[in-house]
Amino acid sequence: MLILQIVEAAIISTLLYYYLHTKTRISLKYLYQDNAVVIAATALVAWLLNSLIPESWNWVVFILVPGFVVGFAFALTMIRFWRTPTRKITAKANEIVCPADGNVIYITRVEAGEVPVSIKGKRISRLEELTKTDILDKPCWLVGINMTPFDVHKNCAPINGRIILNQHFNGSFLSLKDDNALTENERNTYVIANPDVKIGIVQIASRLVRRIDSYVKEGAQVKQGEWLGMIRFGSQVDVIIPIEYKIHVKLKDQTYAGETILASRD
Repeated sequence: MLILQIVEAAIISTLLYYYLHTKTRISLKYLYQDNAVVIAATALVAWLLNSLIPESWNWVVFILVPGFVVGFAFALTMIRFWRTPTRKITAKANEIVCPADGNVIYITRVEAGEVPVSIKGKRISRLEELTKTDILDKPCWLVGINMTPFDVHKNCAPINGRIILNQHFNGSFLSLKDDNALTENERNTYVIANPDVKIGIVQIASRLVRRIDSYVKEGAQVKQGEWLGMIRFGSQVDVIIPIEYKIHVKLKDQTYAGETILASRD
């Protein structure tokens, strides 16, 4: 009986993690790592219940197994989501680290004077707030990073420097029937500058869960790898980098805040 319950847990858990992989772009490694933990935890609970209740009631455990699988999977996801890892910064002076955990969804060139357009799902946002600085006076790269529920949702400073812009935008939700309408999500935009470079970081929240926490104020000095803020639930981070920097990531690459080298300059 227990073996059948474990098989049930394995099938449900594997299908759940495969669905999450296809829907949220989570790494396939979670299909093996977290999936195995969920199956093992469910098997342990099933064994305990089978030993505590009469054998004639073991069918009840079959009914409960799907709930255990979903519950354990949710708990593991929340642990990953809310964790604050300690990251050792090893970047060189000419290197920019990635501000977010996630996977790269686009790398586009923005010409001088052009306002970058961030794309999240079917919603686009013109990052007009960046025109308050001179970061757009020269061509630049726009790198988009999608953050899945399994990624750390805190974002860090990609360079040492001073925050010369920290602006929050509540978002606007216009009719999707209008092809010309911009449907913008809540976002928070930073520009960090030092004597060598200016970098823009745009945190974009989900249209359903509109919550971005900022840990730093405009004018503050930050160190490379220092946590800037957190996006609650569905999210994306865009990074604006001067064109003279060489991008070191490719589309679909998994990145890690403070560890992955995003770009460098000779």
